Amino acid sequence: SSSPFPLLRGQPRLLSRSGEMTMEALPVSTYILAVWNLIIRPPRRRYSRLELCGQFGNRFRVGNVIVNRINYEITNARGHTIVCTLFEPEKRPQQGEEKACVVICHGNACCRLDAFHQVHCFLPLNIAVCCFDFSGSGMSGGEYVSLGFFERDDLASVIQNLRERRAYTRVGVWGRSMGATTAVLHSA
Repeated sequence: SSSPFPLLRGQPRLLSRSGEMTMEALPVSTYILAVWNLIIRPPRRRYSRLELCGQFGNRFRVGNVIVNRINYEITNARGHTIVCTLFEPEKRPQQGEEKACVVICHGNACCRLDAFHQVHCFLPLNIAVCCFDFSGSGMSGGEYVSLGFFERDDLASVIQNLRERRAYTRVGVWGRSMGATTAVLHSA
């Protein structure tokens, strides 16, 4: 007989019901491991080069602002490659003006493409937007996510690059879900 809660005994077996494959009678430890893997190794949000470049070219206009787009890579403290996209106003700040950027941190099982809609919010204000894939996400290196703990190091690497190599004097951080946790952990 088939139970709606087949957690307690037996060996795993696949049953076909109307062409559908299901697993029954798995030990509790198998379910716990599966849930744990979904947390630390969620399905990676994959995207193509066309998706990455399709919505915005390397140079485009948002309102009255001409925007340049730069895709680049950095290496985090653990040696993983972090892929980044920077949207910045073509107009350079005048002498003594601040150069500002907002770093957008994506959520768990997401990627930098989710931040592209923020371009229309910040660029008309002459504020650059930087988005990146955390280690273990999107096109970046790494296997696992830690829901903010190690991702704060990725964020620190991105901010350091913006300040030291790209001369940004003001850097803000905006995050959603895991990205918000990362932002809080980074600021603590």
